Amino acid sequence: MKLLDKALRRWRFTIALRETPPGVRSAFDIGCDDGSLLAQIPGEGIRRDGCGPLAHSYTSADGGRILTGMFPDAVSRPGSYESASYDAIYALAVFEHFDAVDLKKSSPVIADMLADGGRLIATVPHPFVDKILHVLLFLRLIDGQEVHEHHGFDPLTLEAALPDLRLVRRKRFQLGLNYLLVFERAEPRPPA
Repeated sequence: MKLLDKALRRWRFTIALRETPPGVRSAFDIGCDDGSLLAQIPGEGIRRDGCGPLAHSYTSADGGRILTGMFPDAVSRPGSYESASYDAIYALAVFEHFDAVDLKKSSPVIADMLADGGRLIATVPHPFVDKILHVLLFLRLIDGQEVHEHHGFDPLTLEAALPDLRLVRRKRFQLGLNYLLVFERAEPRPPA
């Protein structure tokens, strides 16, 4: 990962971590790669789980688990996360890689994984970013591992694409080229 990649990722992390609910006890990162976002969540005793197609599967000393695989299929396998609920679910620079079918499958799974009062914290680049990334790739300033997977996804359509969730905050950052979108479950969890 090049210096510019790291700086942009760190900027996304900072923006997303500000939206983490207070007193978070459990967090999940969709597309977690090496788990570096999870490691930056402040606090002790937090369960830190995640999945990603490039992640390396492991279980940490505190019981947190990282699974290799695409969301939501990675968490739908037997023995994965069926009974877990998370105060924070992160999806940073992830949904622009999903097609409509992936998003439709993800919506109820995310809603089911969220604890009462939990949040989905997502960042999605504006479609114009794809053009910028291609220039930066040409200049060899970034690695751009999955730029070819971007399909001009419009961040303003994410709310409609996740009907099981309710948008509570939308904000632009990184010179207006990125969106922060924060969701909660649309319907409260039924009593047990």
